[in-house]
Order: sequence, then C-alpha cells, then structure tokens
Amino acid sequence: RVLGMADILADASEPKRRKLTGESLGGLPADLVARLRDETLAWAVTNGVLVATPDEKFVHAPCALLPFAFPASLYSQAASLSKPFNTLVDRVARDTEWLHMVTRGVVGHDDFTGRLLKLSEAVAAEGATQPLQLGIFRSDYMVHQPTDDDAPRLMQVELNTVSASFGSLSTKVCALHRELLARWACSASAAEAASLSRLPHIDAALRDNALLPRNTSESDICKGLAAAHEAYCKLPIDEGEEHVPCVVVMVVQPTERNVIDQRGIEICLWAAHAVPLLRMSLAEFVTKASLHGCRRRLRLQGGSVEASVVYFRAGYTPNDYPTCSEWEGRTLIERSYAVKCPSVAQQLAGTKKVQQVLASPTELSKFASADAVAQLRSCFAGLYGLDEDGGERVVSTVAKAIESPDSFVLKPQREGGGNNLFGVELREALQRMDPSERSAYILMERIVPPVADALLMKGGVVEGGKCACELGVYGVFLGDGQRVLLNQMAGHLLRVKIATVNEGGVVAGYAALGSPVLYP
Repeated sequence: RVLGMADILADASEPKRRKLTGESLGGLPADLVARLRDETLAWAVTNGVLVATPDEKFVHAPCALLPFAFPASLYSQAASLSKPFNTLVDRVARDTEWLHMVTRGVVGHDDFTGRLLKLSEAVAAEGATQPLQLGIFRSDYMVHQPTDDDAPRLMQVELNTVSASFGSLSTKVCALHRELLARWACSASAAEAASLSRLPHIDAALRDNALLPRNTSESDICKGLAAAHEAYCKLPIDEGEEHVPCVVVMVVQPTERNVIDQRGIEICLWAAHAVPLLRMSLAEFVTKASLHGCRRRLRLQGGSVEASVVYFRAGYTPNDYPTCSEWEGRTLIERSYAVKCPSVAQQLAGTKKVQQVLASPTELSKFASADAVAQLRSCFAGLYGLDEDGGERVVSTVAKAIESPDSFVLKPQREGGGNNLFGVELREALQRMDPSERSAYILMERIVPPVADALLMKGGVVEGGKCACELGVYGVFLGDGQRVLLNQMAGHLLRVKIATVNEGGVVAGYAALGSPVLYP
C-alpha cells in the first residue's frame, strides 16, 4: 500500500495538540512543550524516525523531546567495555563444548532454547565450513543509585547477541537532538530560554553542544557488514566452482514494524560501501535458497547470487518459528558457508543463563585475562542461577526473592521485551513453579536508577513525568578464531521510560528513543 503524507502524519492531529494547552508538563510551560513536540515530529517524519503500525501505516517512533542526563564517567566506562565484551562472546561461541553444557541446564522447560541448542550441536557435529563470525552486539546498562547519597554505578542489564536493533534510528534521534538544541539556542524567545535553562542538563547542552556525543551506530554497523562481505569475497573459490556475485542477506520477520530502522542499514550499506542487501524471511530460504559445493555455499535466486553474510534481524523469539519451514530455513543458513551474524552459537552465548554463569570469576577467567575479568565484572549486577540440582543455595535465593520480590527480576532466556517478571508476579511465579520449571530462569538483582523529569512523545501525544534511562552500547566483532579482523565500539542507544514502567522495549511500547547529555 502506498502511503501519503496524511498517513505518515496521522498522529499529528489538532485535537491531540490541544491536550497540551493550559498546563505545564515536565516542568515546562504548555506552549513551549507544544513547540518542542511540533518541531520534533516534523524532524522525525522528514528524516525517517518512523515505525510501521499493524495496519501498514507509518508513524513516528516513540521518542523523547529532549536529551536525558547521563554521567560522563559511566558513559566512558560503558564504551570501554565494548571491545572486551565483543571478544568474550566470540570466545564463548567457539567453545561449543562449554556453551552446550551450560545451556543444557535450562532447556527442560524451554523448548525454544532447546531447539537452538540441538541446531548448534548438529552444526558442531557436522563441522562448520566457515570459521569467520560476525557479531553485531549491544550491551545494555542502567545507572544503579538507590539513594542520592549512593555513588552512581554502571550495571549491565543484558548483552544482546542477536538482532540488536535501532542502530539506524538511534543515530537519527541523536542527530535530531543535536540539531534542534542548536537551533533553539539561536531562536528561543527570552521566556523559552528561561524555561529551558531551569533544566540544568539542557542549559549545559544549549551552551555546549559537545555534551551531546555524536552517534555513529548506523555507519559502524554497516562497516562491520561490509568488512565481513569483503572478507568473504576474498576467500578462494574451489576448483570447478563458478563465481557469482555476492550479497548480504538480512533475515526479517514477514510483518516487521521496525522496518525503517532496517532499511536505514540497507541504504547506508549501499551508499557507503556499494554492498547490495536482500531481505528474506526464514521460511523463504526453504524455497529460494540452496547449498552448493563441498563448502555448502548459500546460493539464492536460482543460483545467480551468493550470500556472503546472513544478518539476522529476526529469529530471536519463538514467534519467528511458527512452522517447521522456519527451522528448516535456519538450519540451511547455519550449515552454509555464509558468514553468520550471529551464528547459532553466538545467539546461545547471549542467553541469560550464560550471562549468569559468566558472572562467576572462575568461569569468566576461562575466556578472559585477569585484567579483562576485573574490567568486565565492574558492571555485573547480582546474578543467581536456579538450577534444579542447586540445593540449598537455590532454596535460599528463592526464599529471599519471595520475601523481597521488589529487589529482584526473574528472567527467562528471551529477547524482545515483555518477558521478565517483577514484584508480585515474580513472587507468585516462584511460589507456583516446581524446581524443574524454575531452572529455565535466572534471578537478577534489581537495578534502582536515578530518575528525572522528561517528555516522551508516543503517537503524537506527549506525556511527562519522572523517567529513567537505559544506555545500550553497540559493538562489532569480526574474526576467524585465529585473527581478529575488526573489534570496536559501534555507537550507542539511549532509551527513556516512565520510572514506574518495568520493561524497556521501544516497538513494544514500553520506552522511547532518546540521546544522552553527558555531565560530570
């Protein structure tokens, strides 16, 4: 369906704008909030800060109207952790014996992780033909500061190893805030300037735009894809094999709401590197792809093109595998010579159980030097396994969580938001589960972040209140187990949510895209 501007601006109606009049919001007068909203909405639509709706329209992505304060020292710490976390995931994914042993502990009541484990075991048994692995990861953090008297501390929420989204939209939202703040610094009325200056972090950013860090996540992710594509194209062709053009393939959901973020990567990959990209669902691989030659090259479109890299932006949730065809497509990809981003082993390395086991210094030291262990552990929250054979240790941990459910989060091996349990739901779940069912989860110490006033726009409507933020740091890693071809931080993502909201997904409706203002 071809959409007109009226469809895109469907949520910018006058009735919604009138909701702002006659009242202050987030500590700012309503007329200033209305101007911020209108200019943010116009910039977002003009520059493609959009998501799709279930009825195939496009609306602006949920976003904060102003940047959110974040400690500069903790931002620097998060950035410095990117490379060691990249290296850690690559090493864990290559030690399939250890990885499979750890993952087996959660599959008794987790069929999805069990299917991924069986696939990884089958690939390892057959023998992979492609040693190169590309990782586009995102490590998510929050600031832990239970009281004003406590020193703020960076604590990791999770490490995403598959379908780390918003690399494109996060770049755009950071550019949105940098541009609009610079314009407002020059054009705000005296009354508007006075109102904005009452927000200390915004006043500082208006005076010094450098406090808004530039975000290169879109270009850095594309750099990683292009590097993997180039490395693949340089690999020798076996005698008797025909050379065909190579493309990157993005695995997508058949109905994808975050399509503009994905298209941003596709467009940047071509504009910056002249690398073509095709979009395919998992099921389409069954009918449109086949393996060729002793290395099992992944050929598409009747054999006329070859997949150099398969970049998963789907496949992280059971909902992406409604039939056997999706599993057949995933198996075909994993067995192929194409560079996987991620491989199924890398995906397993990002499960919550692996995260919990690696919180042990003994286990972590199997994959990292003493210095790297100390650096990585500096951001770990308390993580507790619920193994069926965990004995008194698990019994004691569960009892503490039932007694103080607001101090913990109960996490399954899932991505995508909306899966974790908190508070009363956590207590009831632990009281209901038997030890076998419980073993599919981990408990994590609940992070208590500082809060501040913020303005969030969703569906054209602005809401204000006390908010918290979550910082994601992207990382790109390319290596073959012997050589590291690329290992770098790859930009950032900031999500802002009303403080009383537990989950943090943007497309799922829990949070809004934002950008950080760094302060001492």
